[in-house]
Amino acid sequence: MSCACYTCIEQSEVGIVETCGKFKHIAKPGCHPLTPCCDSVAGVVSLRLQEHQSTIESKTKDNVFVCVRLTLQYQILPSKVESAFYTLSNPLTQIEAYVFNSIRGKIPLYNLDDLFLERSTIAKQLKEEVDNEMEQYGYEIMNALITEVEPARTVRDAMNAIQMNQRLRAAAIDEAEGNKIRVVKAAEADSEAKRLSGVGLAEQRKAIVAGLQQSIEQFHEGVQDLSNEDIMSLLLLNQYFDTLKDIAQTSSSSTLFLSHAGGLEAVAEQMQQGIIKVKKT
Repeated sequence: MSCACYTCIEQSEVGIVETCGKFKHIAKPGCHPLTPCCDSVAGVVSLRLQEHQSTIESKTKDNVFVCVRLTLQYQILPSKVESAFYTLSNPLTQIEAYVFNSIRGKIPLYNLDDLFLERSTIAKQLKEEVDNEMEQYGYEIMNALITEVEPARTVRDAMNAIQMNQRLRAAAIDEAEGNKIRVVKAAEADSEAKRLSGVGLAEQRKAIVAGLQQSIEQFHEGVQDLSNEDIMSLLLLNQYFDTLKDIAQTSSSSTLFLSHAGGLEAVAEQMQQGIIKVKKT
């Protein structure tokens, strides 16, 4: 039994004053008189926000064991200081028991990947459940934070390997798509080049035909005694010698043997026969 005649309570705290062992009143911050030999301060309760950290191991829905680190922020309700002081002998252990029971019922509902995504949802549900249970004892859970979800090292290495392989696969696909585009564009360019070459060759042939037609008309105007066959023979012979000239200039052979049996008519006839054979084939 204390014989003090007064007590001082600090800011953010309240005192539990008893008379002969029975609760008398709550002493707020400041100086309070006490009845000597009767009144005493049974204890001082802090109203400050308190924090507690704990770690719990549990199993996810896909059978992966993880260590979950929790941070609890709680405080005593000013209106229920008496319940908080007299009801629980070890309030922190009681709070932790409710937290562990709640979190062990939620982690098995999620796969490991979903657990990382739904941490805030789980923390919110955890706060509501524990807060409802502890309110009757005078405690309010301000926040329940899941600060870390740590699977076994082998699981972390496997997850990193999966991510690396997925990125390598994406890179390989992008590279293959790039090669495909280059091949397709090269084929399109080659096709366009061949088409333009064909167009150019067709235009060249049209020009040759127009030139031959113009030459025949000029021959008729200049030398009227020549027949169409004679003019064609001369033009074909001219083309024949131009061809021989081009072969001699562009061929890699050093010697070229050509048959020139017969005269102009024979050469023209051979060229005409060759043209006829080409048209038939």
